[in-house]
Amino acid sequence: MDRKYETLQFESLKHMQAEIKRNGWEHSKTEQRFNHEWTYGSHFDNYDTHMLALNQGRTSPSLIRHYKKIRNMLERKLKVSKYAGKGLSCKRKRRYTDDGDEIDIDRFLANSDTPWVVTKRKSKSRNIKIAINFGLSCGNNEQSFAKIVSAGAFLSDLLTKMGYSVEVWGVDASGYRGSLDLDEVCTAIKIKDSGQKLDIQRVLSIGLTGLFRNLVFGILEKRWKSDSSLGTQVQMCNEIRKELGFNYVIEQEIVTDEKKTLDYFEKAISDLVEKRDGKTWDWL
Repeated sequence: MDRKYETLQFESLKHMQAEIKRNGWEHSKTEQRFNHEWTYGSHFDNYDTHMLALNQGRTSPSLIRHYKKIRNMLERKLKVSKYAGKGLSCKRKRRYTDDGDEIDIDRFLANSDTPWVVTKRKSKSRNIKIAINFGLSCGNNEQSFAKIVSAGAFLSDLLTKMGYSVEVWGVDASGYRGSLDLDEVCTAIKIKDSGQKLDIQRVLSIGLTGLFRNLVFGILEKRWKSDSSLGTQVQMCNEIRKELGFNYVIEQEIVTDEKKTLDYFEKAISDLVEKRDGKTWDWL
């Protein structure tokens, strides 16, 4: 039987906040469990500082520590260096201009009018969409959020370095409980467009708990008429994944232990390398 679901997509965090305000989707926080500590965590511990951090793409020391931990583990055990140069190979053209990405020291010392260098791709790279599912059950703490977003940030960074155009989305895929005839709902927020430079801190900011426990909770309560449970934690169903076009979905199941994390990343990277070697992609 097909699952009944609805999705809501936002092109940015600011777009999400504007729509919440326009539609009156603010979370009412009627339950006692929705206290500040549980909602916002220990670092940005109130609504104002939390929203400022989210809008500026800032993250907490705890998220940084977890990211470094998972990055070091994966780089060491996956032997990431063996994948260097095995992503996309795009021809690049160097142009000299009066403004650019880096300076050519010889042209600068020679007083050239065009000492700057701009390097542009001549071929298009594949766009890969990564979703980080932060819709965790109430018993999870800040470290649980940190593990998921750290894995998503590492995958985003690795695929970028392999030559892919990476798009990053923060999502909540929840089992639905409420008055509507639905099985699952999904809120998706674009955090990084494929043409933007990867900012690891901004990706990690998805793990600030108030994004889910305040902003998304308001959407679950007001837009989707969820009951007081605000749904259940689930893995994103295939129908939603296909509709939204996600190539990879980082979920809690992947980061429950080190072996599962390693297996997931090994398979994800190996599949990409094998597809490239076999020239099976329709965009090559």
